[in-house]
Amino acid sequence: MKAYIIHENDEWTLPLKSELNKLNIPFEDWHVEKSEIDLGKSPPEGVFYNRMSASSHARGHRFAPEYTAAIINWLTGHKRRVINSGNALALEVSKSLQYLRLNEAGIKTPKSIFCNNKNQILNAADHFTKPFITKHNRAGRGLGVKLFKNKEELKGYLESVNFENSIDGISILQEYIEADPKVIHRVEFINSKFFYAVQVDASESFELCPADACNIEEQFCPTNPDGNKFMILKDYKNADLAKYEKFLKENDIEVAGIEYIIGPDGSHYTYDVNTNTNYNSIAEKNAGLFGMKQIAQFLGEELKKIK
Repeated sequence: MKAYIIHENDEWTLPLKSELNKLNIPFEDWHVEKSEIDLGKSPPEGVFYNRMSASSHARGHRFAPEYTAAIINWLTGHKRRVINSGNALALEVSKSLQYLRLNEAGIKTPKSIFCNNKNQILNAADHFTKPFITKHNRAGRGLGVKLFKNKEELKGYLESVNFENSIDGISILQEYIEADPKVIHRVEFINSKFFYAVQVDASESFELCPADACNIEEQFCPTNPDGNKFMILKDYKNADLAKYEKFLKENDIEVAGIEYIIGPDGSHYTYDVNTNTNYNSIAEKNAGLFGMKQIAQFLGEELKKIK
């Protein structure tokens, strides 16, 4: 009886494998582009943890999410225990679906318009009187996020060789939330329950992946007292926590990081749900809280239930 890790990025799974080894929890690595997974047979018994990422195409794995969907359908068809199953994957690869489900749960999101060609993108700018950003519907790691002051700036970008279309052909124009200080918050959940919240310095870029493998350059971030880009907050309070937990349970998401930004009026605008969540080792060491260790324990507990 094993835990199976379904993914497409070896670097992001190393911390989890380390924690599983420390706890003597048997596991098997299912890299969907490398493993021999025979969908013609009955799947093995165990617990299956889906860590598929919306940004897989940026690492040369264009159809990894689609194949993962087939794997999850196969597993659920055989009544296997899947953590972050089909609904989680569907939300991971679609911002439009994320915002629909978040709004249904009473969670505020930024004004967003979804477009499938350059003319639609340009015309959508007429709906904004203040600066706005573009982003990809299937993204991750801040892919496609660019700030524009007006329609003319956007037009120049669309007509240039720098225009970058979303891998699924759907681009988003979204109101730009001006935060002061320039930080975002990422709230981590394991077993659909709040684990901790991170404050992230966003003054330099929109690429805010917390994984150590993504942070190749050491840089001092003055917004956080310890100088690290990521800082776990003590005594964290948020009136939306109960809504977040309810949203995750209703959408069959058990491990996730939810990101929001605080606007000038004090409102919280939730703009991303990461079902393939990663953690920053420096911030965790400073706080004494360890996400991958908690996930490994969760997987071990689920294995015991099956046994």
